[in-house]
Amino acid sequence: MIKDAHGNNPTKGLWLRFLVLIPVVIAMIIISQAYIRSKCATYDAWTPVYMEGDYSNLSLEDVKCEHAGVVEPVSVQRGANGAACVTFKALSDGETMVSFGNVQKGPKDEVWWDFRVTQGAIIEGGVNFSGWESVHICVCVFIAICAALFASVVVRLWRASWYGYEMVAGGGGFVFFAFQSAFFILLYLRGSYLEFADIAYDITNMVSWFVYLTFLPMGILAVLVSISNIWLIRHEGMRPVNLLGIAVSVVYAIVIFLWFHWWNMGADLPLSFEVLQVVDSVLAVGITFGECLLLSTIACAWLASLHVPRHGMDYLVVLGCGIRSDGTPSPLLAGRVDRALAFDQERIGAGDAPVTFVPSGGQGPDEVMSEAQSMKDYLLKKGVDSNRVVMEGKSSTTQENMAFSRKVIEDHAGMNADELSIAFSTTNYHVFRGYVCAHQAGMVVEGMASKTKAYFWPNAFLREFAGLLVTQWKGILQTFLIIAVVYAFAEYILILS
Repeated sequence: MIKDAHGNNPTKGLWLRFLVLIPVVIAMIIISQAYIRSKCATYDAWTPVYMEGDYSNLSLEDVKCEHAGVVEPVSVQRGANGAACVTFKALSDGETMVSFGNVQKGPKDEVWWDFRVTQGAIIEGGVNFSGWESVHICVCVFIAICAALFASVVVRLWRASWYGYEMVAGGGGFVFFAFQSAFFILLYLRGSYLEFADIAYDITNMVSWFVYLTFLPMGILAVLVSISNIWLIRHEGMRPVNLLGIAVSVVYAIVIFLWFHWWNMGADLPLSFEVLQVVDSVLAVGITFGECLLLSTIACAWLASLHVPRHGMDYLVVLGCGIRSDGTPSPLLAGRVDRALAFDQERIGAGDAPVTFVPSGGQGPDEVMSEAQSMKDYLLKKGVDSNRVVMEGKSSTTQENMAFSRKVIEDHAGMNADELSIAFSTTNYHVFRGYVCAHQAGMVVEGMASKTKAYFWPNAFLREFAGLLVTQWKGILQTFLIIAVVYAFAEYILILS
């Protein structure tokens, strides 16, 4: 468990707050059941709107119950266009078939309902009942609580300056449930439900609406990311990592194409309508889930780049990124060192003690010296005392930067890194990556960002998104499967109704 100088870790017990959902669900079930039992002692059954006929002359004598003593018709309400609504009252638990003939066309055009009475509540067709609004309210409350819990995760980590995949997971959950919450509250305010099947229908279509509403902005984002990749390749060369944006855009286009054309393709497959419907819903869930994680990654990386430590630090790691042929820092690397120097001067001016700089970076095959040595020379030219510079000159990746820097810091300080305040300086698009690697190295850190060209940003976002999928794939898969099962069950309820 990673701890800071105060023995705290903001991720400790982070997800335990979701245990509150257990008593919430139990309470909602109890309240909903009590409401349904009281509300469903009667049931209003409307004549089918899709059948032609005039039921304006329908009377109670026309209604026939297969088994007496289960339900009893008590009144008939006239509707528009010849429709009619029969109100039934529960008598005792059991099942019965209720039918009547089309008044205009005769018994051959018979209409029927399948009623079941359970604990005094009338249920039609196994899923529809008069207390649907209690279920809808419970769905709204549950989803709103989920959104609030995920938001609390993000806020807690943001206040602790703990930028990483935990924050991305929290942000993705918040986006997903916040949209659902707004969606179902809007539907409730619209108030057009007549039966429980309508709720199941909207649950299964929520993710589809999310895909529809985000299709244009996500498509524009994919185009812009691809353009930025081309720009990046022109300036930085053809490397696999520089093609990440184009690759993700192509995968997104393929998945969206498959989803939009699923029903056309499914018509040629030996699959039932029910299977096609469930697969369509699961595909929409996958697209929505992926988009939420991507949007959260972008937001978290952006927030990380804006962070500025509010207090002085004991050590300040400067992450390397390449030097010139003469051994001087590249403009990108010089920007990182200058940002570290500016922070040090600002905190000294505020009364904090000077930091110890830790330039971190090894020597590449085409470099005349290590990046750490190049940064140290630059710092000394800027007037920094050599006693305030401790080099780490062996690393070749960001992960090694942090792991090796921790050892150098602990050797120099003679104490564990958990007892020290450590910051790092890097380019704005790279700050989030620095946090992730620092946490993997067991360090609590605070990052600061130097500015750079805009075309680096999109690829950096997607790199962190890809890193999230690779390193956290088990948790992501488990979460996706849980959500997919919920939506598949809603599809099943819809098909039954």
